[in-house]
Amino acid sequence: MKGVILVGGEGTRLRPLTLQVQKSMVPMAGRPFLEYQLSLLRKHGVREVVLSLCHLPDRIRRHFGRGERFGVRLHYAQEREPLGTAGAIKNAQPHLSGSAPVVVFNGDILTDMDISRMLEEHRRHRALITMSLTQVPDPSAFGLVQLARGRRIVNFLEKPKARRRGDAWINAGVYVFEPAVLDHIPAGRKYSAERELFPGLLAAGERIWGYTSRDYWTDIGTLARYLRAHQDILEGRMFLLPTGRPAPGRAGVRLGRRCRIHRTARVRGPAILGEACVLGREARVGGLAVLGRRVRLGFRAAVERSVLWDGVSVGDHAELNGCVVGPGCRIGAHASVRAGSVLGAGTVLPPFSQA
Repeated sequence: MKGVILVGGEGTRLRPLTLQVQKSMVPMAGRPFLEYQLSLLRKHGVREVVLSLCHLPDRIRRHFGRGERFGVRLHYAQEREPLGTAGAIKNAQPHLSGSAPVVVFNGDILTDMDISRMLEEHRRHRALITMSLTQVPDPSAFGLVQLARGRRIVNFLEKPKARRRGDAWINAGVYVFEPAVLDHIPAGRKYSAERELFPGLLAAGERIWGYTSRDYWTDIGTLARYLRAHQDILEGRMFLLPTGRPAPGRAGVRLGRRCRIHRTARVRGPAILGEACVLGREARVGGLAVLGRRVRLGFRAAVERSVLWDGVSVGDHAELNGCVVGPGCRIGAHASVRAGSVLGAGTVLPPFSQA
């Protein structure tokens, strides 16, 4: 069984965090986000995966290599220019020989969906494509799917403007493709799966089935959902690949190696502290906080419900609540970073200032 993960997007909605790092490599509870997707595919028997690359590919290649450390065999399909969702899949075709179905993942989907069951339903319905579906109260930011009896898909409505009453089934960004689907995608040009491929196949009478799931699902494509995904992981709403080990005597707290926590500092779970973090005298880490590697908190510095990337320094008496702080940022003494704030890589916040 083979898989394709579309990791070529620029992640514009996650800026400034993605100005220097590809969206699939943003840290998620201490690990690059892409590791979660590879882990889920491996769990369900997908042992060979093609990563479809375009924007900022080098760090992905360096981190994942040939895939041995992650229990999969990796191939890379590099786009010279963005080819759209379907075009990127077509670009991966040289690595997809064989007659078995292919599992396709959008690059910003965090889920613990039962891929094995989805494959079973795909075979049972003899579908050309099976599309994962999930429910949301407001589908305006997603692709709405209309179903006939038996969950056969009969229509797509991409990002409807009007709100609808009740929950709606949306395209959840995980698919099972029969290899014949690739023959319907033109080579060498931009082509959208959502706006061109799927509607075209429906118009031609092809069988596209919906796999309805109430498993955990979110996309991390916006800053608010990125932060919320961390909270969901910390609170155990979906499968977890935690970094570090449980901290003795600190419920819900995981620590990386070589952390130094002053005896007067307080850490309240759920929380994750990466390798070589340093917490000074009377520093406080509240619940739902994730600290990357080499994060330093000064005297009476406080962090709560926030995600700090690697190498962040927080000065004495500074307070961070409900924010995301990019790598290498320096937060001055008595500074305040409020809920909803996002600081890009290397930001310096002066003492006594607010963000």
